[in-house]
Amino acid sequence: MLKDVLKEINESKVFSKTLISKNLNINEALVEDAINQLIRMGYIVEDTGSPTCQHKCSGCSTSSCSTTSLKTVSITDKGKKLLRNL
Repeated sequence: MLKDVLKEINESKVFSKTLISKNLNINEALVEDAINQLIRMGYIVEDTGSPTCQHKCSGCSTSSCSTTSLKTVSITDKGKKLLRNL
């Protein structure tokens, strides 16, 4: 299941736990657990951005800006290597 979640993250244009759970037909809580495990194992990293951003486009990875920070994930080199071997 961890590999399936990693593959979904890689293939998705937008990170969404709800969409991953729908695509894999699993509970969203299981997706959350899988993501936490992938982070602990070093296959993905999480970036919550800056919740105190004062300027439009101050260099974050999103194309829109708001006072609510967005949580994004990136696949590490270790994760990319795993995906190549699937």
